[in-house]
Amino acid sequence: MKINKTLIIITILIGLACLTIGNNITIARTKSDLITINEILQKQENVTINEWSLHARERLENVTSIEDAKAYQSELKTVFPNGDWVETKNHQSWQAKMVLKSSGQTEESIILTTSLTTDNVQSYIMYEVRGKKLADKEMKRLDMEINKKISDIFRGKPTIFSCIKGEFSDKMNETLPYKVNHLLDAFQAKKVEALEEDDFISTSAYTPLFEERIDNSEKEMNVQIGLRTQDMGGKTTFVVGTPIITIEY
Repeated sequence: MKINKTLIIITILIGLACLTIGNNITIARTKSDLITINEILQKQENVTINEWSLHARERLENVTSIEDAKAYQSELKTVFPNGDWVETKNHQSWQAKMVLKSSGQTEESIILTTSLTTDNVQSYIMYEVRGKKLADKEMKRLDMEINKKISDIFRGKPTIFSCIKGEFSDKMNETLPYKVNHLLDAFQAKKVEALEEDDFISTSAYTPLFEERIDNSEKEMNVQIGLRTQDMGGKTTFVVGTPIITIEY
């Protein structure tokens, strides 16, 4: 279990380091990747959606000091006047986090962070939102609200990570490889690489359905599917994420 979690964390860190935006994709984008994942999973039999998350992240090239970061924070306070900010600082970094007040359907936060350990200061702005399963109509309404907040928070084009977590019903009494292939087919995805154990599979793949991507040597990938069986004969949980999974499973 610890080995699996470590490998997942390493995969995420590598993905964050080499992430690039798929500007060369010419398919018209009329909806977010989160909505696409939700719609595809909703159509699958013997699949239940439990929760979803979205993580948007942008490096702030012009924010090179704590003073710059606090100026950006002041701008965000104007846009989100009802948010509660908490600042933390140590010898490595300064961070300001605001938890947005929501209707109870979602948990939202904005994180502004600046490193203090290198000559080349790196600053990032992040927006995180997560929630439980929603009806398709409510999900689309919420997606519009999220896109509006992303537009208000970020100065450029952030990298967006979208994930949905769920489980297979007991009726689908198939092996993990079968279930992974079932999801790969649903997302029109071609497998790039995989990590397989008796009770766990993590598969990275490429599909034309999503915009974001990461480069892995000479291969592109933009969707990751993780499955885990809980104990012997227990239920099978899954996470689908693009371009990679950013939540624990």
